[in-house]
Amino acid sequence: MKKIFKWAGALLLLLGLFFGSGLADEIAPSPQGRAAAPGGQLTITLLDVGHGDAILLQQGGKNAMIDVGDRSAWQILQDRLAERQVQRVEKVFITHHHSDHMGNILNFLPRYKVSRVYDNGGVNEKIKKKTSVKLRQILDRGDYGYAKGGRLEAGSRVELGPGYYLEIFSPGSFLTGSLSKKELKNINNTGLVMKLHYGDFTMLFTGDAEAPAEAALAQRLSLEELHCDVLKVGHHGSRNSSYYPFIAKVKPRYALISCGDFQKYHHPNPKTVGRLQHIGATVYNTREHGCLTVVTDGKNYQVRKER
Repeated sequence: MKKIFKWAGALLLLLGLFFGSGLADEIAPSPQGRAAAPGGQLTITLLDVGHGDAILLQQGGKNAMIDVGDRSAWQILQDRLAERQVQRVEKVFITHHHSDHMGNILNFLPRYKVSRVYDNGGVNEKIKKKTSVKLRQILDRGDYGYAKGGRLEAGSRVELGPGYYLEIFSPGSFLTGSLSKKELKNINNTGLVMKLHYGDFTMLFTGDAEAPAEAALAQRLSLEELHCDVLKVGHHGSRNSSYYPFIAKVKPRYALISCGDFQKYHHPNPKTVGRLQHIGATVYNTREHGCLTVVTDGKNYQVRKER
């Protein structure tokens, strides 16, 4: 009888994944031995906010964000979150201090009653309105829990819930020996690279990491460490990212790209998309497909396109 209930529960979850909102893609089969996480369903959404990253994580009634998009998309971001009934966001991770990843942060913190902020400890004085400088001052005072491990680097780990955490791969001292001075000055290369674990499901978030940082990570980390089910593609699918030896180790089933107007930045680059497809990944981007949503119970997972 217990086995019957177990299989019935699994069937109901699969049906819920398939018939949920948005256009449904196939449910990825679980490798043998994978088990569901204890916390129920996790939803990860790459919000369509034009050029920029704004990624919403929802599990157990709590919300977190990885990046919060550009100032020009503040109203769009609020609308996207309202569609998902988001009133509060407990934790925010800023991968690096470029405006298309953190331009909204000063408005976002009070609006969504944020409790904790995490970043790589960087600052970018070139951002308009001194957004990065002001955030750095706020965090260095210890606000938003920053004094308690807010600066993340390789080897850090942030617990988000039962069986649910982010493992930090970069930045770290290993970059100094691998990158040139010029490459290190490019803050895309020193942003947060994080692997999300939820039960046996994994997803890699690479911020705007470019080929030099990806090459260093490919050399430093094993196949097992880098491999994931879903990849958030680096630097909006730029030609400067998705270094082949790196993505060949990651080898995701799905590769998801946040990007805006193709004429402005030429993202995603067709050759980059081709490399990702060559390693066997199904590639979607927010410009063509709208918000991209991953739903998982820690065992099975599904990717949904908005259009």
